[in-house]
Amino acid sequence: MEDPREICGPIAHIYRSHLAYMEKELEAYRIGSGQFNFLMVLYHRDGISQETLAKILKVSKATSTRALQSLEKEGYVYRQRDENDHRAYKVYLTEKGKEIRNVVLEKLISFVNTLLSDFTPEEKEIFRRLIQKAVFNLLEPGFEPPCPDRSDDMT
Repeated sequence: MEDPREICGPIAHIYRSHLAYMEKELEAYRIGSGQFNFLMVLYHRDGISQETLAKILKVSKATSTRALQSLEKEGYVYRQRDENDHRAYKVYLTEKGKEIRNVVLEKLISFVNTLLSDFTPEEKEIFRRLIQKAVFNLLEPGFEPPCPDRSDDMT
């Protein structure tokens, strides 16, 4: 590769655009750009520890605590002390958090559809495979990506 910025720059641009889009689209629901990713993980693994959430999303414990406190304040999640480790919390979706799932997914699908709007079906599949391959190169042992490898929620 001649210039790593040719890869890192576009990835960073997609990431920032994604955050800005989701923040704008979820503003009416009082879900910030740093919070919807927590919901996305919980939609696949409700009841995981706060520490595991932070590790999966690669954020600090302090960032995780702030995001979860905001989601808790808005009634989307609740935290409960872990029975086996009283210093730790497990995080669960509330009914309100479960009910907003389709809204969050619709916004996410809309973003992805815009991102891939001029891709052929074959290009979409190649892009999906390559991006997953790149993600797996960065995984820490024991932690899977916040989104499953193949999701029927996105086309």
